[in-house]
Amino acid sequence: MNCVQCDYLLWDLPQSRCPECGLGYEVTDYSFSHSAVHFVCNYCGQSYLGTDKQGLPQPRKFECVCCHQPLDAAHMIVRPIADDAIGEPRHAGTPWQFRHRQGFFRGYVDGIARLALSPDEYFRLASGAREDGAMIFSVMSAYVSAALFVAALYLFRNSGLAAWLPNPTRLVTFPGIIYFICAVPFLHLAWTYLYGLLIQTVLWGLGLPKCEFDASLRAVALGSAVLPAVLLFPPVGLIWYLLVVRSGLEHLHATTSAKALAAAAVPMLLAANTGLLVLVLYWVA
Repeated sequence: MNCVQCDYLLWDLPQSRCPECGLGYEVTDYSFSHSAVHFVCNYCGQSYLGTDKQGLPQPRKFECVCCHQPLDAAHMIVRPIADDAIGEPRHAGTPWQFRHRQGFFRGYVDGIARLALSPDEYFRLASGAREDGAMIFSVMSAYVSAALFVAALYLFRNSGLAAWLPNPTRLVTFPGIIYFICAVPFLHLAWTYLYGLLIQTVLWGLGLPKCEFDASLRAVALGSAVLPAVLLFPPVGLIWYLLVVRSGLEHLHATTSAKALAAAAVPMLLAANTGLLVLVLYWVA
């Protein structure tokens, strides 16, 4: 049972986090040979055998028979009892990372769904790979978001609900569509790199100088999964986007949730204040 990121042996660890690289994991991400390991209660040391096809306890959550504390197999201590005991990763990676095998469209849709609904699960499974096409995913999400935004403008304007909105048909006719196609990735990548740099600056200020810039970029790029919500429902979408990026920073940098949230939120607050200042100056002028 080895860490999917640094290959460190994970037997007999009281916490579900690799002590070598800091990567979080869940015991249920692995499968074991039948009767090869004990799953040990974190409170009293009572041992249990795995009983299902993956060699894991069934049910996954239960009460310890000795100390009566609630246990979750995902976070129990795993102790080998056979010389040839191994733990094979069951979910190392995501369909998006394996899109060349599972299909590009399927991998993309799965990534959108997982990042939007279960970002912690996605980043936990994806953190073992250093290159997962995050920028390709990000640009695709930017195009999808921009298309949905233009469609929403068109519907609101033509339905009479917001006739004052600008005519979006200029963006889908020549030459506007050329500008649209070129501007979307340029503006999106500019924001991604700027946000990544600001996050990196905050992380350095929090005493994490060894955090890699590429990991911050991945977190921001994959956070683009919820860009449609940011454009269509800003009050909800911005918070959603912030939480997805926070999850990415926490897992990819193996840091605490509080530091990840601070690193994600401070640049957003700075950008909001800058935008507000520009609007005030424009209004005064």
